[in-house]
Amino acid sequence: MNGSQGRQLIYLLLTISGTVLTQRANWQFIQENGGFALGEFIAQAGATAAGQSLSWDLVIGATAGVMAMIVEGRRLQMRHLQWPVLASMLIAFAAGAPLFLLMRERHLQQLEDANG
Repeated sequence: MNGSQGRQLIYLLLTISGTVLTQRANWQFIQENGGFALGEFIAQAGATAAGQSLSWDLVIGATAGVMAMIVEGRRLQMRHLQWPVLASMLIAFAAGAPLFLLMRERHLQQLEDANG
């Protein structure tokens, strides 16, 4: 396994973990609250100073991260760039960011292989 393959494996595991762990927490919220109410979800996220800190950290970091995904993806002329962006917005940034890094690493490896 070369360095690129190792990074791809790590990014894949992070994508899976980011999906499973965040959705497990979301499912727990749904069970505890009898459904998913966005207003209640946001209220609970901001109910403590620690929650507010993590929420703002996520919003600002994810916004910058998605912008970077779009810029870097276009620069490299990556295909299917919509998937990590959508995953970041609809599943979790913890899923979308490593998915982008996986796709980027694969794209760079393909370019390297094509150029010999």
